[in-house]
Amino acid sequence: MDKKWTKEKKKEVVNMLTEEIKNSIIIILGSFSNLSVGEMEKMRSAIKEIGGNIMVVKNNLLEIVFKNLSKDEAIPKFISGPTFVIWSNKENEIEIIKSVLNFKKDTGKIEIKGGFLNDEIIEKRKIEEIGNLPGRKELYGRVVYLMKAPLLRLLNSINSPIIRVLNVLKYQTKKEN
Repeated sequence: MDKKWTKEKKKEVVNMLTEEIKNSIIIILGSFSNLSVGEMEKMRSAIKEIGGNIMVVKNNLLEIVFKNLSKDEAIPKFISGPTFVIWSNKENEIEIIKSVLNFKKDTGKIEIKGGFLNDEIIEKRKIEEIGNLPGRKELYGRVVYLMKAPLLRLLNSINSPIIRVLNVLKYQTKKEN
């Protein structure tokens, strides 16, 4: 397999990435070192599973893509060495960030540089802060619990005197036997 990319292949990749990334809610740029093929596949499948995309791209091609998107102001500080880009146009940004940060924690072989969230530049620190937020499912669970809690307290308050009386009667019947 020829490792050299033709001009046409490079144009094709730039056009494809420009179109894909144009409508993305989240874009994360990072670098990796000593990442095995198996580890990269594991990361790729984890990102794909939650609706994201990941691609290792040559830095000069990434610069062209972000220039096409008028987002090239932050790119130089976000790309160095072997670079990957993760993007998604679905509302799964927290899950994507959590997945990447978990992979980073597990392997220690990737570094998050920064990216874009809703067309705003986000630094590495901000990505890590977002990664500490609860996920969508966890938030739904909390909301349901908070909605149910007052009803459960009311029900327990109503049942409490009845349960006390039943416990006294149960105690009395045991004493009599």
